[in-house]
Amino acid sequence: MGIKAEEKRREELLKFLDEKLFDAILRASPDDYKSEDLKKKLHDVKKHIEREKHRFHDRDQYPTAEDVKKNVLADLHSKTGRKIDHELDGLKLSCLPKIKDEFLRLCEELSV
Repeated sequence: MGIKAEEKRREELLKFLDEKLFDAILRASPDDYKSEDLKKKLHDVKKHIEREKHRFHDRDQYPTAEDVKKNVLADLHSKTGRKIDHELDGLKLSCLPKIKDEFLRLCEELSV
């Protein structure tokens, strides 16, 4: 597969993650939560998600679509990933387990 085709597959996966996960979480407003505890939790989760988004977009860390896929799946099973997913679920926000099947279908369509 050519470099341009590989880059296109990587960009498609990142676009999906941005739309369905990262940006959806980063757009969440503290005004949507009544308690200060939930507002603080949202703030903390958003800081983590900003770092995650940057990490996934970093070509040095994840140069291929396969690298993106592998690390999404690793995050699903990591202790930190499960903790963040639990917090996101408690905030009624998108999380990896909720988009996993759709992500894997896209990977299949892109032959990743």
